[in-house]
Amino acid sequence: MSPTSAAGATSTTGAMSGDPSLLRRLNAAAALRVLRERDEITVPELASLIGVSRPTAQDLTAQLLREGRLVELTPGSGSVGRPARRFRFRAEAAHVLGVDIGAHKILVHAADLLGRTVATQRVAVTPELPADRRLDAVREAIAGCLAQPAAANVRPLATGVGTSGMVDAAGRVVESDSLPQWTGLDLTRELADPGHGLVVVGNDIQLATLAECTGGVSVGAGDCVYLYVGNRLGIGLWLRGELHRGHRGAAGEMVAGDGWERCYQRLLDWFAGHEGADRPTRENAARAVVTAAAAGDGGARYTLRAFAEALADSLARHVAVLDPQSVVLGGGISRAGALLSEPFAARLGALCPYRPTVQTSVLGEESTAIGAARLALEHIDHAAEKSPTL
Repeated sequence: MSPTSAAGATSTTGAMSGDPSLLRRLNAAAALRVLRERDEITVPELASLIGVSRPTAQDLTAQLLREGRLVELTPGSGSVGRPARRFRFRAEAAHVLGVDIGAHKILVHAADLLGRTVATQRVAVTPELPADRRLDAVREAIAGCLAQPAAANVRPLATGVGTSGMVDAAGRVVESDSLPQWTGLDLTRELADPGHGLVVVGNDIQLATLAECTGGVSVGAGDCVYLYVGNRLGIGLWLRGELHRGHRGAAGEMVAGDGWERCYQRLLDWFAGHEGADRPTRENAARAVVTAAAAGDGGARYTLRAFAEALADSLARHVAVLDPQSVVLGGGISRAGALLSEPFAARLGALCPYRPTVQTSVLGEESTAIGAARLALEHIDHAAEKSPTL
């Protein structure tokens, strides 16, 4: 939804309610959405974009200046006459945290109100780590991020968390087969901290999709399928310009026995034959095949191509049903670049009535943490519509 149409809808709602304070809050929230999308703005421009009168826009800018959410810009030295007052959104006024809880790492991003990362912290973990120790590692990573000099002024208003498995609206992990003792955890409660704002939780692949479609290679796409290719496979859906979470938050979850597991078998077989490992992991196998293929190994390139085509075979039914504008390949194995994306795109194009644009993620393994920070920003947006202050 465009800022203009969003603002129009909220203003109408406020007028119909007959509640002036509600109308002011909704107009302020609409103004903030517009301001974040522009480098600078004047009062008449703001009034036009959110569909209010100029006096109302003047009142809004005065309010946001008082609250520290706007900065008035100094007119240029070459200005003639009385220049229009110009303002910019003060993104540094507050911050959020984005946390990626994975099998092998905990990654934390501190970001400003435009989603720009100001500090990061990574803590290595193992897939076998018990839940209590993994939660301790999360707290350690958050503390380490906030202790960095770049985060000296960071006081998080909200913390977004991405984790594997199905997550309900309250932040409870309904089911997860990737992390030990993880099913049933209430992450909102477990990670609650008065200094970190409200905790909001989402599925890691859905949040990676949010990151890619709002700040990655698929910005501007109305419909996109994000395919995570890492130590497991997963799908994220971006439909009509919004993240599609599903009725119970489980959109994109893979169904056992639908053929996805066979894709990895080619990588595992190659790894076992070349490395002599009895029980290779998907991650080790993928990394070894990508490295060998990039070095020119013909067998590894053939294996990677077969893997890419098998992925396309499995994804084709989803693409045919959804008819997306683009498909984004993310996760660790996306580092293979064109060695993966080109055969994948060719195979997908041969199977589907309309071939979508195939792109490789530019956010890589940072995508879930970045998406988690954007989830936290979404929470702030919703809160702004209910309260006159952030």
